[in-house]
Amino acid sequence: MKNTIFKGMATAIVTPMTAEGIDYEALGRFIEFQIENGINAIVVMGTTGENATIEYEEQHKIVRFVVEKVAGRVPVIAGTGTNNTEHVIHNTKAACEAGADAVLVVTPYYNKATQ
Repeated sequence: MKNTIFKGMATAIVTPMTAEGIDYEALGRFIEFQIENGINAIVVMGTTGENATIEYEEQHKIVRFVVEKVAGRVPVIAGTGTNNTEHVIHNTKAACEAGADAVLVVTPYYNKATQ
């Protein structure tokens, strides 16, 4: 993973779906639209990307697809957070292996820490 400082605007993209599953063709068009219109980075599998409802292997496939489609034109930030620390570690390693420029990790949700 690169040591990148991000500047400008990043779009947290949604994950287009059909009744059959992820619509990769539409996802590719959406990525191209964002880049053509001057976005500075793309966030994939963030909380607007339906990551809480998509199986882990499919999430990893989506991150790989986005990294390949972007092809280094803008940084890719992959959301890897869940409420399970082991899954966060697994997701983060997968995002790094896929070539994401950074990861976005949320505090484990639904877990209330003691004072």
